[in-house]
Amino acid sequence: TISKDYTDPARFFDRTFLTDSLIALSGEVVRRLSGINTEASAVFNTMTQFGGGKTHALTLLFHLAKSGAKADKFRGVSRILERAQVSTIPANGSIAVFVGTEFDALNGRGGTDGTPLRKTPWGEIAYQLGACMSEEEGRKNFELVAQHDAQFIDPKGDVINKILPADRPSLILMDEVLSFFSTY
Repeated sequence: TISKDYTDPARFFDRTFLTDSLIALSGEVVRRLSGINTEASAVFNTMTQFGGGKTHALTLLFHLAKSGAKADKFRGVSRILERAQVSTIPANGSIAVFVGTEFDALNGRGGTDGTPLRKTPWGEIAYQLGACMSEEEGRKNFELVAQHDAQFIDPKGDVINKILPADRPSLILMDEVLSFFSTY
């Protein structure tokens, strides 16, 4: 039910005005995904009023990471590459997306479709990061947090490090997180 203006990456970039803020944010993310840790934050917390562009910015980052080098040709991406000081958008990263308004805390996701039942953000994120490679990898990655997920306990340090792929960059996008947690 979502317009192709958002689901088709080339069309999305054709219709997006890249503000200085979007270029700065995406430039830092691209640097980080490229393995550059200087002038590239690992975590961004965007807080704006309703209609402030958070979801649009997350969609932009998703399309960049998902498209890899194909994104180099999208309108305006050359400015992002210039800001990031890299020659191409990195490929083969793992992406996880959690949207609190779309994730039901009671029913969770999966369980009836051959995938493990995930009832928490960390279970969903762990599964998605692995599933970028294969369904089996998604299951294995979820198992690392399965007990946390079942008991609604957030994983810490070493466990989080285990769910992050060591051999490729990862992008975790979270939107409307408070909507999920307000159900408790």
